[in-house]
This record gives sequence, structure tokens and C-alpha cells, in this order.
Amino acid sequence: MKGGDVLPAVVPVRPPSPSRLPLGPVGKMLPPLASACLRTLGRTWRLIERRNEEYFAHRVLGERKPVILALWHDRILFTLNYMARRFRPQGARFCLLISASKDAELLAATTLYMGGDAVRGSSSRHGRQALLGMLDRLEAGFNGVVTPDGPRGPRYKAHAGITLLAQKSGVPIVPIIAGVRRAIVFNSWDRFMIPLPFTTVRLHYGDPIWVPPDADDTMREHFRQKVEDDLNALATEADDWRTLRRPARGHKVPE
Repeated sequence: MKGGDVLPAVVPVRPPSPSRLPLGPVGKMLPPLASACLRTLGRTWRLIERRNEEYFAHRVLGERKPVILALWHDRILFTLNYMARRFRPQGARFCLLISASKDAELLAATTLYMGGDAVRGSSSRHGRQALLGMLDRLEAGFNGVVTPDGPRGPRYKAHAGITLLAQKSGVPIVPIIAGVRRAIVFNSWDRFMIPLPFTTVRLHYGDPIWVPPDADDTMREHFRQKVEDDLNALATEADDWRTLRRPARGHKVPE
């Protein structure tokens, strides 16, 4: 899509159909069960946040203007729980960009049970539909949640779609990374993490990244690289638990 393209009217993306969920009748039970388990597990986590307080308070919670939250794919589970419990009580809605593949149906359905919305698509499949759907949600006031290395990697390498979304929407990208002290790590392409009960999680926000509306391919590549570099720098900080010289004094995510 060129910088001057006119985007057509957007047809709202429908929630996942129960008939598309895997495992038949059992699959229909998994999203509400997963949502309940995630909420229960999340109440045991201790949270330490490091963020731009003024920006977060005014832009995300105060003025409630939308942002595009960028995070790596392996850390999506904690962040999904965080969005549901931190943003929703403040009236700040969120929408997660999720792969259009069938194996992502459960995640999309679980997101809806967590109080969020889901747009289906990726850079490799239904990319234009995903862009239009996210633009629609951002215009409606949702916060976008995007994993720029998803859905299949390479791990910790940002794809270009997030910068195009920021350019077309005029909404800033805010890098956000959760560092987990103790977690189950899967042997998947992204080394997906599930934080263990009662562990400590450090949530680090980066500075907003604005992509100019007149950005060309070279500029978009510059901002794509910046998103990648900022996320990796935040991940290095959040994962280095040696920087805590004394026991963490965190707080639970508010109800």
C-alpha cells in the first residue's frame, strides 16, 4: 500500500465462530476456561512497572487516546492479562492483532472472554484485512496490541506492518516488555513463556514512536528498526534480574 492510497470503508471483523474452534465441543469450552485460569493466575503475580508516568497517565488512562502497544510474541500471555485488568477498569479498550491461522482461533476467542477485541491477519496472510481492521479499531478509540515478530518469527525481529499501521493511523507505537522472574518456557519458535504462580513480573515501557504521515519506504524501515531495537533493549533490561539488589517490592495488578 502506497503512502497516498485511500483506504476503503472497513467492515468490522467478526468474533471467532464457535464452529471454527478446534477439538469440537471441547474446544468451545476452552476459551472461557483459559480466561478464568489466566485471571486467577494473574492475581498471584507481583508487578513492578517502569514507565513514562506522565505519558502513561495522560495518553493511556487520562485522555484515553489510543496507542499501539508493541511487544514480542513470547510475552503475550502476561500482557493480555495486564490489558484486561489494568486498562478495562479505566475504560481504555484494547484490540489484539492475531494470526488468521486456525490454530490461533483459541487465542482470539480467549481475548474476547478477557474483555478485548481481536483482528485476524498478519504480514503473510490477510495483511490488508488486518491493517484495515486495526485502523477501524484505533479510530474507534481502542488501544492496539501488536506482536511485530509474529506469528511465526523470526524471533525478536520486527516486521514492517506495525510502522505502516502507525503511519496510516497517526497513532504512536509504545514498546512494552514484560520480564518474568520464573516461568515455563516452551520449545517453540518464540520460546513462549507462561509465568509461574506468585512470581514477580517487571513491565517496562519505552518512549512513544511516531511515524510521520509522509514517511517513505526508507523512513518506515528506519522506524521498523527502531521498534525492534527498543523492544530488544527493554527485554534485556526486564530480563536482567541481577539489577534488583534487594527483594522486589512490587504490587499486584489492580482489580
